[in-house]
Amino acid sequence: MKILFFGDIVGKVGRNAVHLSLPKLVKKYGVDFVIANGENASHGKGLTESNYNFLTESGVDCVTLGNHWHAKQQIDYYIEDADYLVRPINIKNYALGSGSSTFTCNGIEVRVTNILGQAFMSEEVDDPIATMEDLLETSEPCVHIVDFHGESTSEKAIFGHYFDGRVTAVLGTHTHVATNDAHVLEGGTAFMSDVGMCGDPDGVIGFEKESVINKIVFGEGRFGLDDDARMQINAVLIEVDEYSLKAISITPIVQFVEK
Repeated sequence: MKILFFGDIVGKVGRNAVHLSLPKLVKKYGVDFVIANGENASHGKGLTESNYNFLTESGVDCVTLGNHWHAKQQIDYYIEDADYLVRPINIKNYALGSGSSTFTCNGIEVRVTNILGQAFMSEEVDDPIATMEDLLETSEPCVHIVDFHGESTSEKAIFGHYFDGRVTAVLGTHTHVATNDAHVLEGGTAFMSDVGMCGDPDGVIGFEKESVINKIVFGEGRFGLDDDARMQINAVLIEVDEYSLKAISITPIVQFVEK
């Protein structure tokens, strides 16, 4: 089985980059299942229902979220019916939607879990390791992809090594900068501290650079997006042994996308 995972989608440029590149990548690599992090997909923060539908209609089988999961409050009204959307499992005091969902792909069960880190993050969440332990105790073994949305590469690495051999992949999101540490751990878990982002490669983490400079240096305005910017994708391709449920390989994919 081959699973394609797109890093954080940032705004319209990121959405279009995924929309245009996905069919070609599926055909080129023989992809069976597609996951994408969509927490920045709508105007750079949050996910609207229309943009969720755009991604799933483009061929994304599961959309994950992150710390901006509730930036668009309309999510409260559509998340219960969004069968392909997974929000962070360890958020507190929120019962809508699911933080871990299973899908059937070619007769094989695939579980996708979204979890928020604690280090250098402002959100108050339950402990990621304890949360995952509870989940694994109550779920059957299957191909299991974890989107760990966090700031600290060390926290992600600790989580990956702790659950090595117990989940198929631990893939980091949130920083929008791809790390150079994609590999399969000793126990058979594919790991990467951060997959990166899909969006404007000439800005700052996908946002228009002048707006970021004005906000951070001069305290003026807010982060903006250039909808006419170049398009780039950061993704990983994971090959999975369907019998052992372990990863065979993990391959980063970095591409500019033609309009």
